[in-house]
Amino acid sequence: MKKIVLILLYSFVFSQTNIQIDLDKSYLNYYGDHAAHKWSGGSNQIMGSFLYNELNPELSIVDLYIPVISIDSKNSNRDSNMLDVIEDYFYPVVSFKSYKIQRKGNRYQIDGAMDFHGVKKEISVPVDLQINDNMIIVESIFNIKLTDYNIKRPSLLTIKIKDTIKIKFYLVGYLRD
Repeated sequence: MKKIVLILLYSFVFSQTNIQIDLDKSYLNYYGDHAAHKWSGGSNQIMGSFLYNELNPELSIVDLYIPVISIDSKNSNRDSNMLDVIEDYFYPVVSFKSYKIQRKGNRYQIDGAMDFHGVKKEISVPVDLQINDNMIIVESIFNIKLTDYNIKRPSLLTIKIKDTIKIKFYLVGYLRD
C-alpha cells in the first residue's frame, strides 16, 4: 500500500510543470458601465504561479495576483479615483487561488478564492485552455459584483456605476521543467 501511495505521489509531483507567464502577451481587462458611459481598464502584470499537470489538468494549481497599482484605464483621473475607492494602500493586490479544477466538455471550470479589497470570496471561473507545442493559453470571461467585495460604488452625476464588472483574462505561458 505504501508503494502505491509513493508511486501516486511521485507521478503527481513530477507531472507538474511550472508555467512561465509571458507578461508581454498576458493581461486582465475589466469593463464597467454607467448610465452616461462605459469604460475599461486592464493590467499586464499577472504575477504568481501556475503549475500545470500534463497528465491530468484537473490537478493543476493556479495561484495568481495582480498589483492594483498596475491597473490602467488610460484616464489618470479615473485611475486615481479607482485606487481611492478600492483603497489600494490597504489592499495592494487582487489575488486568485484555485482549489478545484473540473473539465466541462471542451472547457474547464476553476473553483477558487478571489481576494479583493480585503474580502475573500469563492468564485467559479470558466476557462478555455489551448496548448500549442510548449505554449499554453488560458482565456476566461466572467463577472464580479463590486458589492460582494464591500466596494462602495462611485457615482457620476449622482448616479452610481453599475455593480457588475466584466473581467476578461488572457494568460500566455510556456511549459518548462
